[in-house]
Amino acid sequence: MTTSFSLFVKSLASNTARLTSGSPSSVGKLTLVLGNESADLDSMASSISLAYTLTQAGEIPAIPIINVNRSDLALRPDCGLLLSTTLQASGASIQDLTFIDDFDLRSVVKHYEPAENYVVPGELEVWLADHNAPASRQQYLEPFVKGIVDHHVDEGRCLSAQTRIIDMVGSCATLVGTMIREKEELIDPVLAKMILSPILVDTANLSPTAMKATDKDRACVSWLFPQVQWSDVSVSADKDDDAPLTLDVQNTTELYKTLDKLKGQVSHLSSRDLLRKDYKQWQVSDLSGIVWNVGISSVGYRLKKWIKRDGQTTIVDAVDRWIEDQGLDIALVMNHGKVKENGVKTYGRDLVVAFSASKENRSLSIIDSLVKTDLNLVPYVGTNDTGLVRFYSQLKTEASRKQVFPTVKQVIESDRSP
Repeated sequence: MTTSFSLFVKSLASNTARLTSGSPSSVGKLTLVLGNESADLDSMASSISLAYTLTQAGEIPAIPIINVNRSDLALRPDCGLLLSTTLQASGASIQDLTFIDDFDLRSVVKHYEPAENYVVPGELEVWLADHNAPASRQQYLEPFVKGIVDHHVDEGRCLSAQTRIIDMVGSCATLVGTMIREKEELIDPVLAKMILSPILVDTANLSPTAMKATDKDRACVSWLFPQVQWSDVSVSADKDDDAPLTLDVQNTTELYKTLDKLKGQVSHLSSRDLLRKDYKQWQVSDLSGIVWNVGISSVGYRLKKWIKRDGQTTIVDAVDRWIEDQGLDIALVMNHGKVKENGVKTYGRDLVVAFSASKENRSLSIIDSLVKTDLNLVPYVGTNDTGLVRFYSQLKTEASRKQVFPTVKQVIESDRSP
């Protein structure tokens, strides 16, 4: 069905009511597009733009699902500003989007399982944006996954999906943009800005030193740039005043700086909010067949600042509670950002590794293997390991969660300790 991006956005308001109708016959054929559970800027923008292009190509509208609770959007001011700006420009609002807690996803999926005999199997199609396997708490989606568009390491699941676009470019939005470009040479300026924004954020504005941008990212940006409606007035995101930030900017540098500044506004968040703001969880089996629940929080707040603000004891308590609340066996906290070193602001990474009490006998073996990997972990100066919680400086600063999780996964899968 052919529709403009503006009409697609305006139709979003009816999606939640459709999913909460409780009647399989009223829901009918269904295409859901889910971003990953960390729900960052790339995940949100990719799920919406991918749902749009699937709607263009299909018979029924695809429904983008923001895979985080609605209240958690407040933890992501960069996402809030991009979504409010782009949706309002198309006559809609954030309220029109469907968040994961707006409906019962498990209940909806049950209607389409063959055993229920409500509708014929195949009437539900799930597309994954910015991840290539359902989150551990959404594994029931796997039989319904028809398509994948992602830029992370292939987990080797959902192999029956008809479309598996998995390419480790800088941003998932690059892959979605490339899909759209193959069908439409010119797109709505609002959609262009929605796709462009996460590419700039994820690649540090295509910075060569960040080593995140690929040729595909650069090509997509070159295609999108002339289609965005830029302002004639320059707006600085470097000012420290209280003026509200805007995306009505003059160029890609200003767009990147504005969103990056908002993304970095985390110092006011509690330790628990820092842990849950950008979080993903997996299940990994070791050589004995024991399943480990693995959680990784990405925190744009260096350990130096965090410890100075809250103290090591408070941080350890928060991580311990997080492990208990999420039912984890191992939790990792990836701290990243700039801190002053010898008077100069320098980008770096730290890593907190924590175990549940039930895995205490395995912790030394896992830590020993993890330290031997190419993450280049060294003990963090000024902290005292508690046994179950350890603090490190990560010298391989280019390794983000995309690289760290596969490393941790390999360590657990290879562990032979009793």
